[in-house]
Amino acid sequence: MNGKEISNYPKDSNIVWKDNKRTFYYKIIKAGTYPKDILCYIKKPSSYSIPHGYVIQTTWNRNTCTVQCSINYINNKPTYVIKFGDNFSNQVVSNKSSSDVATLFHKVNRLFIVNLLFNFNLLNILLQNFKQISQRTNTRTSGVLLFGLHLDSVHQYRIKTHKKRILKPVNEASYSTLTKRAKSMTKQILVDFTNISKNHYNPVDKPILEKVQFSVNNYRFKVNVNENIETKEYKSETMMMVVDNEQISRDAYRKLTTIEDELPREWTIAEKRIQINKYMDNKIKINTVTMPQYMDINPNENSDIFDPEVIEEVTTSIGKGGQRRIKDILKFIIPNLVKRGILNIQEPSINIRISGDGRNVGKKVKHVMITFAILEDIENLYNPNYHYTVVLYPGLENYKSLDISTMLFREELQELKEIGININGINWMVNMYFSSDWKFLTICLGFNSANSLFFCPWCTIMKKDIANIEKEWLISKKMEDINTYNGHHSTPLFSMISLDNWIPDELHIMLRVMDRLWNLLLHEIEESGYFNDIAREIIVKEMNRIKVNFHFWQEKDCRSWSFTSLMGQDKLKVLEFFDLNKVLPPTRANVIRNLWNGFFDLYTAIRDPTTDSKIFKKNAKMWLKIFLTPSTGIPNSDNFVQGLYRPSDVTPYIHVLVFHVHEFMERHKKWGLKSFSCAPVENKNHQHVTQFFRKTLRDGGNGTNRKLAILQILEFENRKLYYNCNDFHNIPNTIKLQI
Repeated sequence: MNGKEISNYPKDSNIVWKDNKRTFYYKIIKAGTYPKDILCYIKKPSSYSIPHGYVIQTTWNRNTCTVQCSINYINNKPTYVIKFGDNFSNQVVSNKSSSDVATLFHKVNRLFIVNLLFNFNLLNILLQNFKQISQRTNTRTSGVLLFGLHLDSVHQYRIKTHKKRILKPVNEASYSTLTKRAKSMTKQILVDFTNISKNHYNPVDKPILEKVQFSVNNYRFKVNVNENIETKEYKSETMMMVVDNEQISRDAYRKLTTIEDELPREWTIAEKRIQINKYMDNKIKINTVTMPQYMDINPNENSDIFDPEVIEEVTTSIGKGGQRRIKDILKFIIPNLVKRGILNIQEPSINIRISGDGRNVGKKVKHVMITFAILEDIENLYNPNYHYTVVLYPGLENYKSLDISTMLFREELQELKEIGININGINWMVNMYFSSDWKFLTICLGFNSANSLFFCPWCTIMKKDIANIEKEWLISKKMEDINTYNGHHSTPLFSMISLDNWIPDELHIMLRVMDRLWNLLLHEIEESGYFNDIAREIIVKEMNRIKVNFHFWQEKDCRSWSFTSLMGQDKLKVLEFFDLNKVLPPTRANVIRNLWNGFFDLYTAIRDPTTDSKIFKKNAKMWLKIFLTPSTGIPNSDNFVQGLYRPSDVTPYIHVLVFHVHEFMERHKKWGLKSFSCAPVENKNHQHVTQFFRKTLRDGGNGTNRKLAILQILEFENRKLYYNCNDFHNIPNTIKLQI
């Protein structure tokens, strides 16, 4: 075909073709290919190959008429389509030839123009210009020209592409070749996605192709597109939080990523851990403390941890403690507490509760921690993650060790009490409370142990008066004069806290009083001469009935029987549900059951913030009176009525329950005694010991180059603070579909 082709295809998809009369402007959308074996040709007046998958836009005439032409093989024959009008909304189709579809186009286009003129009431214009319009609408344009089948540059491009060497199978291709192919295909898919999405979504929806995933033979490919760096970082941090919260080891996480490739790679999680640790170390510094390196064996205490590996690791860590500054932690968490509405900047006052716990690891060493919590944060007060560790060490739970480890902490507390803490221009005043089990509390007070002559930290009672229910024993000591009272042998470690703010742990009241009730029951069975294999089997079966794991055993060369040390919830089950009729005569079983029920009611009342302290005091005294019910009549006679227990059976915890708990209820009814429960602190300590003191560490390393478990724990605590003060729950759910 005579004419001049001006082209730089494929670098430029726009092509101009001219002859003596007309000029055609082409834009190649898709060059298409020549299908092997079924390729068709236009033979007259010249021979042109007909491509498949071909799309072109053609513009011609002075009025710049533009159409979009396409050719696709259907049933091994080419089908020709011409789209025209606004947004190419009209079309004509033919499977005969390009000339046939061109003729159809001109007929339809002529009718379209005439109809348009009539619709606009332009009949006069039509009549006046009939000859000119008739000439225009009767114009014929060659199908070859409309479809640009004569364009040699496009033809040569198809031939060149067709002659490319056959692609190697993926099993023979190199890694770089496979990645190039995957990326190239993804780029083509991205173009298609951009075009197709316009037909399915409103432009304001902004559909984004994020990834392309496919497999070839046994090779799987996932190509990220338009990856959002912020979302990627957010997912890595969220996954790091899950790994920490669920204590997933590095090896376990690596195995998970081999199964589920949507998970961030393990090395990205490791990098994120390092980033968060560095960030938090700038906010809350972790310091090490040199502690005394000695141990003590206490045969009277039961071990909380029995794992030999954990015991060995804790033992070898003696002498190495860690601490964090309470002021650093407060500066980090208070803005978030204000944001959540927990604290009010119009009333800048904070109430903090300090607690301590020593976890028995074997019988030689303890894992000791001191924490604080914000009492205003009621929602999280029973969550171990919101009790912030400030002092941590393996060693002895004694006055000397606590004195060394808390030196910096005590200086900060004194400053907080005197001048408060300034955060973002607001000076917050701090009120302080202390709560722990009896042993830890008396050590920190510099006071006698519970079995001493002067045993009560709050009043001046002596051991001989412990069962005297006629006398009122009230909180009478003052912190200012503490060393003038009998039994206070050392300066209190936390003297900045008022003594009536040293609150006994309600959990340990239940645990220790229940211990006494249970031991008294077993002692009574032994005294009756029925504590034999049958009786022990009956007890174990009854424990199994109420879903409590319990066993008896005898140590080597020991005649006495040992039994399972029960945890808090199990002791409550025994207190409430154990059928005493299985081990005692009915009348006796009813008497002791009434005593047990009375204690259960008292414990329930302690945990209820609405309990009336005066009513509690009355009920507690009545319960102690029943506990001390004496026997009447002559033993072994018809008029003998067996009593319950002796004054020597009353313990310091029973004394506090009866004489002081009602005072603490009244003084701290704003919070309730349940708010001072040490259960979350004990849970925290147990979790730390069992999770971090192992030879195979969670964050890798071995031998001398691994990080101290104490430092790992405090870094873990810092990361928990980071998670608590940031929202990691806003990743939208993915709608998963299958076709």
